[in-house]
Amino acid sequence: MAPRKTKLQPEIEFADPYHHQNLKFKLIPIDKLSVISHQRKPSSYHVKHLSNSIERIGFIVPVVVVQNNDTYTIIDGQHRYLAAKELGIREIPAIVVPQRLAQLMMNFNIEKELNIREKSHVAIAIYRQYLQSNSEMLESDPELVDSIEQAYYVTLGISYEKQEKLAGSSFEPILKKCDFFLDEKLPEALKIREARAEKVLEANALVKEIAQKLKDLGKWHPYVYQQIISYANPYKRKRLPTEFDDLFRNIIDNLNQAVENPTIVLKEELEDIY
Repeated sequence: MAPRKTKLQPEIEFADPYHHQNLKFKLIPIDKLSVISHQRKPSSYHVKHLSNSIERIGFIVPVVVVQNNDTYTIIDGQHRYLAAKELGIREIPAIVVPQRLAQLMMNFNIEKELNIREKSHVAIAIYRQYLQSNSEMLESDPELVDSIEQAYYVTLGISYEKQEKLAGSSFEPILKKCDFFLDEKLPEALKIREARAEKVLEANALVKEIAQKLKDLGKWHPYVYQQIISYANPYKRKRLPTEFDDLFRNIIDNLNQAVENPTIVLKEELEDIY
């Protein structure tokens, strides 16, 4: 059955029950909606599942949007939006949030937990938006910190842009100990992050080279990347934060040694890896 045209109702204003921020509820024509540019790739299976659900019980969960003149950008609900388009729905319910909340919500997603690659892509996109809108902001500003969660997501975001096949999750335990928000204005901080991304990529290339040599020797196993990085990390048992440049200099030196003698990393006990 084709969906019926809904008579648009006036918007309803209300306050959220915790911070008492002014929000709006309204039905929005679907051709006025678009998905935020750096949202993750949608799942066709999830869209189909939601289409079936909507056909059975209706479209009852609003999307969350921010208004841009006479159009709206979806910051939560892209799968519901795509399912509505498939079903030919002409208007969908939406919660309109203030522009200042949009960037804080870009990491929020109730439909699926993002993996580290997706989190990193979102983080660098948010970072560049702040850079464009307020270049005087410090990277350590609480608003940016709340939006991105972890500083190393920005470093990895730059790294993934240059090398999509990056062992980001293998490097994450190291980055947690050395890559933090900087008390620098965003233009200067971005330069530091770009330099850090180069170090991560250099280390990643060496890890791949060592792994290939171990594979050629018949020594490959599913945890070989983690084992190589664990071998190269001189501070793996150190709990306190450490300095990024010092740590990665030592890691890269150790990896270069392992390139010459790849089996040396196999002495690292698997139970000691992170």
